Amino acid sequence: MSPNAFQHSGVGKIPKKSALLRAKFYLPILVLVIAVVLAVVAYPSKSPNSASLSIGNAVLGTSMAQRPGLTRSGLQCGPNIRQVTWSKYSPMCEPKFTGNNGGSTSPGVTKNTITITYRVPASSLGGLVASFFPAQLVGTQAQALQTMQTYIDLFNKEFELYNRHVVLKTFVGKGNELTELQGQGQEQAQQDALTAKADGAFADVSLLASTQLYDQDLANSHIISIGAIAQPQSWFESYSPYEYSPNGTCDAEANVSATIIGRAMANQDAIFAGEGAFTKQKRKFGLIYPENPSYAGCALELAKIIATKYHSPMAREVAYTINIQQAVPQATNVIAQMKANGVTSIVCACDPLFPIWLALAANQQNYSPEWLATNFGDIFGQKVSTSQWSHDISGGLVTQPKLQQEAYLAYKMEDPTGTPSPEFASIYEPLLLLFSGLQAAGPDLNPATFEQGVFHLPTSLPGGQFGSWSFGQGTFNPITNFSILRWDPHAISKQDNLPGTMVPCDGGKRFPSSVSGADQVPTGVQLNCPKVSG
Repeated sequence: MSPNAFQHSGVGKIPKKSALLRAKFYLPILVLVIAVVLAVVAYPSKSPNSASLSIGNAVLGTSMAQRPGLTRSGLQCGPNIRQVTWSKYSPMCEPKFTGNNGGSTSPGVTKNTITITYRVPASSLGGLVASFFPAQLVGTQAQALQTMQTYIDLFNKEFELYNRHVVLKTFVGKGNELTELQGQGQEQAQQDALTAKADGAFADVSLLASTQLYDQDLANSHIISIGAIAQPQSWFESYSPYEYSPNGTCDAEANVSATIIGRAMANQDAIFAGEGAFTKQKRKFGLIYPENPSYAGCALELAKIIATKYHSPMAREVAYTINIQQAVPQATNVIAQMKANGVTSIVCACDPLFPIWLALAANQQNYSPEWLATNFGDIFGQKVSTSQWSHDISGGLVTQPKLQQEAYLAYKMEDPTGTPSPEFASIYEPLLLLFSGLQAAGPDLNPATFEQGVFHLPTSLPGGQFGSWSFGQGTFNPITNFSILRWDPHAISKQDNLPGTMVPCDGGKRFPSSVSGADQVPTGVQLNCPKVSG
């Protein structure tokens, strides 16, 4: 991605459009085919030294003791009682704390406060994406920050923070998200991490404007980061106890995706393609991915697994540069290569926007394959040619109606007359994980107790908006299930009430997001997806 590929917002001014848009329109993003867009560790990693950290002598909070007594909201605490009744992901209850919490148990923690920071980068992919969509679909930076503060106010009241409350500090950074995604801008990312440290951060919640470089610099400054996207398990372990995300790890997702493709699609006819001839041919896969090594690693790993384990090598692998000025000629060339190599099924490990131009190029070249693409949410799919995207198979979870979503109901609990940012769910989910960890850490709050608290959180209740969360030692990413979906251009989206949304295959069955879970997909049996018209 060329740092000059997009028009940048000026430093020192919060961008008008929300910087929270990036790849997490993925909402429920355990994708069938490659939530691997941000992947393998491509930048030099320097793990922070956590040897001096300790859990101390204090008893960890939630899930450890479940002592009797009333919670802050007045619930009677006891075995199997959750801290709050309105969240499927709630930690177990903790009685209202009294006594000495230890004061300043860690940098960013005082007797009364826990400081978290939010960086507005100098330029972000969100600003570019916002230029493609109406304001009512993407919101503004001010709306996003107001929504974040509303959730923080609610969580401060309902979660047990041991006489402390969370304080949010926002700063305009020097770092450029678009540059950092290429592994450049190290100095600016470091400066921003130092700004967060100077602001007294215990944790940073830059969420969807986070990058690998910035996250690593936060860890090296001993600041917890919530929101890393699609890094491998080894990366989280290397930066323990500072890195967490509610989403899956890159390597796990690549393995799961490869397993499903191998079992349910490889060596079978391309029945979801738009070209009649393809529907009677054995699938020939082609892979499209950004040339940036950090994006490419997991995509290539997925291709390797499909080739070696399921004996279906990619007929063509093509890398492209994420540069909007070159999008049209690149898409034309990529599609020409796929068509020339007889590819029936395109595995698109692409950024959110490139499929728009790929689909147009495919139409111009009278080429209609199957698409196995990353699910970035309905508003992106609605921008892609209907004649192409009606042949798209992806993954994630079926979206609940807005008024039934936990994230929306939680917002309304705190601000009944307010209107949350359109990105409210993407803001709520990481903050919920953060506050759950803060409660679980107990009064002796530091990065080590926070980590152990997260590891000991309970499995979520069934039916949650974000799928199932499950924890345990070494679990930095709790999401544990997904469904297989197909794009229906005529079905009405529950995200924006417009035509075009993902509909479930195989009756909406949820599969555990592990290779053993993916092994539940029958071998040699075509996916049972609804038929749609292009």
